[in-house]
This record gives sequence, structure tokens and C-alpha cells, in this order.
Amino acid sequence: MAIVLSADDWPPYIGANLPNNGILSRVVSAAFARSGVTVRYRFMPNNRSLQSARNGMVDGSLGWAPSPDRLQDLLYTKPVLSARMVFFQQRSHVVSWKQLAELSGMRIGITIGNYYSDEFDRLVRQGVLHTDGAADDLSNFRKLLARRIDLFPIEEEVGLFLLGRHFSRAETAKLQHSQPFWLAPLHVVIWKKHPHGAELIDRFNRGLLAIQRSGELARLVQETRQACLRSAQPAAEPE
Repeated sequence: MAIVLSADDWPPYIGANLPNNGILSRVVSAAFARSGVTVRYRFMPNNRSLQSARNGMVDGSLGWAPSPDRLQDLLYTKPVLSARMVFFQQRSHVVSWKQLAELSGMRIGITIGNYYSDEFDRLVRQGVLHTDGAADDLSNFRKLLARRIDLFPIEEEVGLFLLGRHFSRAETAKLQHSQPFWLAPLHVVIWKKHPHGAELIDRFNRGLLAIQRSGELARLVQETRQACLRSAQPAAEPE
């Protein structure tokens, strides 16, 4: 059996130009392969990637945390990896907090289409947290450096990777990140109306368990992370 999964560039976990298409992509391919399923990735922008899985244009997608809205259209596998969601902020303007509600009054940049936990969403709906949307993560980092926002929530490793690849050392040195506010589970999702949806979920879960028990998953994560880090070139320093 062969399937197509939509994917959005989210380095080092997912990326068209990353070794093995990134850490998560390599693990997903290996888990499916254990159960006789071949995966091809179709890369597209963030919102299109998720929407194409929700409307059946592709078989599914990867790297998504469950939300009430998404569960209407998608079947979820067991979690593959966990994402450490943190807030990046200016070193010269550190915001200390213990509960998300304490961030009331802060300008929080979000990437449109991303999900930041049930609690985060609830506090936004209640008017406790104030958000400012941008089309992508790089735009939010630029806004943070320009002090147009106070905080930017993003997965820790993704944030550090993007800073190392797209920003100068001087710019990166201006920022730091907080403790995690959410350990987000990353799943494979399959279109809910897929004729083989339940079978694909079962095959993946069995394959995932097999590579977890054998130690292959940990090895693939370590190998691919190192390969992705080697592939990341820092932004050129001004002369």
C-alpha cells in the first residue's frame, strides 16, 4: 500500500530540503514501512497542508496535535514525538510567569493556523491573552526582534533551528526562551472519510510500537537530528 501525506516545512522535524525530510518524517516513514505502507510527502504551506488532509486531497498529514476542530475531520494515530512549546522573548525584556493567565497584557505573536493548546485557546477566547497573527514563524521572529510583539510561542528546537539558519548571531543573541508551557503530542492524521482510514491508523500504530521496542525510533531521531543540524547554515554575518 502507498499513501501521500501532506507536509509543511517545520525544521528540523519536517522539511523538503532536510535529510530524510526531517526527524518526524523519517520516523513516520519507518513506522509505516514496518507495516507494509510506503509514504510519499507532498510539501505545501501550513494551512494548505492541514486543509488538504481534512478535505481528502491527500491521504493524511503529519505533525499535528489534536484539537476539537481537527477531530471533526481527522483520525489520529498514537503520538509519535512530543514538541516542547516555549515562548521566545527579548533578553532585555524578560517576562516571568508561572501560569499562562499571567501573560495578560503581553503582545503574543502567533502563526495563523497553528494550535497552541486548549488552555491557550481558552484564554484567548476569554480575552485574557492578546494575540497578533502572522503568516509564518519567520515573520513572528522578525516582529519579536523589532519589538512589535513581546512573546512568540514556538516549538523549542524549531525556533532554535530557524534562528540559526535565517538570522545573524547578533540577532539570535538578543533572544531567549522560557520553560515549556505545553508538551504538544505530534501525530499522523488520516482523512476521516478515507476508505482505509482505520486500517492505516492500525498499521501505523503497530509499526510505531515495533520501532519503539526495538530502539530504532531513538536511533533514527538521533541520527536525523545530527544530520539536520549539520545541514543548517547560519545566516551570513554583516561585513
